[in-house]
Amino acid sequence: MERISLKKFQFNSAFGEQYNREFISRQGAIKISETANEVRIAIVDGGDTQLCHELENYHYPKKTIFSSISAAELATFIGETTAINPIDTKQEKEHFIALDTITEGAPVVNIINAICIEAIRLESSDIHIEAHADSVHIRYRIDGVLRTIKKIDKSVFFTISNRIKIMANLNPLEQRLPQDGRISVTIENSTIDLRVSVIPVANGESIVLRIFNTSAKLLSLDELGFYPQDLNAIKTAVLQPFGLILLTGPTGSGKTTTLHALIASLPISEMKIITIEDPVEQLISGVNQVQVNDEINLSFDGMLRRVLRQDPNVIMVGEIRDTATAELALRSALTGHLILSTLHTNDSVSVITRLENMGLEPYLIAAVLRCSVAQRLVRKVCPLCGKKVSLSKQAQSLMTKYKITGDSMFESVGCSDCEYTGYKGRTIISEVFTVDKTVEEMIAGRQPIAEIARYAAVHTGMCSMAKNALQKVIDGITTLHEVEREVLF
Repeated sequence: MERISLKKFQFNSAFGEQYNREFISRQGAIKISETANEVRIAIVDGGDTQLCHELENYHYPKKTIFSSISAAELATFIGETTAINPIDTKQEKEHFIALDTITEGAPVVNIINAICIEAIRLESSDIHIEAHADSVHIRYRIDGVLRTIKKIDKSVFFTISNRIKIMANLNPLEQRLPQDGRISVTIENSTIDLRVSVIPVANGESIVLRIFNTSAKLLSLDELGFYPQDLNAIKTAVLQPFGLILLTGPTGSGKTTTLHALIASLPISEMKIITIEDPVEQLISGVNQVQVNDEINLSFDGMLRRVLRQDPNVIMVGEIRDTATAELALRSALTGHLILSTLHTNDSVSVITRLENMGLEPYLIAAVLRCSVAQRLVRKVCPLCGKKVSLSKQAQSLMTKYKITGDSMFESVGCSDCEYTGYKGRTIISEVFTVDKTVEEMIAGRQPIAEIARYAAVHTGMCSMAKNALQKVIDGITTLHEVEREVLF
């Protein structure tokens, strides 16, 4: 059968009615079009052959043409077109909830399924369901930017809220206090984790579902968007037998993705690699991954102490949040382990100041720090609709300041392929700081951070984040607007 899409599909025919909702839900078949001579029908993948014969007989003498659709897409369509009525919900018994299963007689279930499936299809990182004065806004964070996808009548908000709370094993009657939970779902044989956060707001509640696709493809270092010079510096650092490698940047800047790519670049079969994460976002074959749980006092520093007894070669600590974790991570690096972790700083060199502020001695930092990478994520220009233009006066001024040559850049336009945003996918803007013997002496001698940064720029080849970003503008990878949104000049 020919594969078709139900996106933006509406049945409109003067020759016959659409099948009723119960039949569509139960049989997984939907009428696409009907003329005086033929009927086109879409059937869910793996549909019953007997059903096809029955439909052919039902529509005889018209010619019947069959196409295939995915179960997820049909579930989305049902959810998008369901008449919304409050329903009674019961506690979910299953550990996994199948999103691409159409539920008869439970319209709100189909609506929630449709919202989740569409978010996953668009590769969103978060779903925001927000109660406003007169409607419910459904927003997806796509490529780091929130986009309003649809609005739903305010009268059904608490029905949707209650259903999500039940799916996440939360208290559906509690509307005054924040609640956090988790939902595990399946869609087309893929397992998706949804981390649920509910907080009370003026008009009701704000519900955020963070999407973790544990079955997603693990990106390699070469696919992240580093320039060759930075990529080589990172690969050299991660091959060190021991030491500390830090990723820095704000929440949502892709630090964990880079850490996972670093781990995947190692000879996993020859090493004992343990990660301590909150939460485990992506499963890596051959790696021991541990999830922290503050409710049972399973913290980063507490888990790190026990992991050291497991004879590891490499330890990834999801985040250095406090002095105890920082000190333990540094001392672990001193005793022959390679430690990978993250910090929240604006640039790569500032990790020195941040660690010192946590009470760590400069000589300890100098002894173990091998490399720090500051990064941001910016959207890439859509390759189908990006428009090449001459540099603006502002762009020319910035290029002169950072000694970058070029006379053109790209602007976003928008087309159907990129959902009319002008952007498709994201890439890394980076600043890689590596430690050599001189830098080690400067850190131990408490030299000012500005002096260390100047030395690194001249002698170790460190390229500032601003310069890295502007080079990607000249190379047509991203736009000046995107760079201004993420990078300070």
